[in-house]
Amino acid sequence: MTKFFKLGLAALGLLALVRMASAAPETTTETRPLDARVVRIKIDGVVDLRVRQGNPATLVLTGDPRWIAQMTTLQSGDTVVIGTEARETRMNRRNGVRAEIVMPNLREVSSESVGMTEITGFRGEELELSLDGAGSMNVNADFRLISASLGGVGSMRLAGMNSERITLDLQGAGYVTLVGRSKMLKAELGGLGGLDAQQFAADSVTLELSGLGNATVTAHQSANLNLSGMGSVTVYGKPLNRRVSVDGLGKVSWK
Repeated sequence: MTKFFKLGLAALGLLALVRMASAAPETTTETRPLDARVVRIKIDGVVDLRVRQGNPATLVLTGDPRWIAQMTTLQSGDTVVIGTEARETRMNRRNGVRAEIVMPNLREVSSESVGMTEITGFRGEELELSLDGAGSMNVNADFRLISASLGGVGSMRLAGMNSERITLDLQGAGYVTLVGRSKMLKAELGGLGGLDAQQFAADSVTLELSGLGNATVTAHQSANLNLSGMGSVTVYGKPLNRRVSVDGLGKVSWK
């Protein structure tokens, strides 16, 4: 009797494993056309994107084949657009698609995706970044000029920079973190957006702060601050040249 009982348990266990295996989502990899002309990326939908510098230019999608079939990738000149053909409510970041792009050069990345965008290894003259929605963007690259805009509730982290100028436009409730250094940092914050640039050494900082957002910056030579809302600014670096205008309930702290 005990022997049959053990055999029954073993059979039930094997059946459970078979069911789990059959229920597990299938994963496949698909390569899409891409050539070395591409320097701009636009992305939408539920997809995690990883971009790195290298040769030759490639675009690979990984994930459930049902969702890969819904992904569109179209190159037009120097721009590749990655999107979702149908808005499937069952597709989310857990069962969504991962896209990996290898390309020689990069000039622009614009994302309206709810996924994560990761950019590594690039060096160049100018880079433009845009993130709108609830996604995240993590960039480790070195460009002389960088402009970045953030809308919605997304987050952006820029690191590895030794640049001449960084220009930021933060709207909504998103958050930006900067790590590195630059001769000039110019930032405009509206809404509930926040900026953490304490680990970003800038010679000169110009900051326009409206709404309820807070900012922390490091300025070694000059700081030009204009506050017109309820947000607060903390300045590290003890700059000698300080210009402050406060119109509202905001405040400035010097560290």
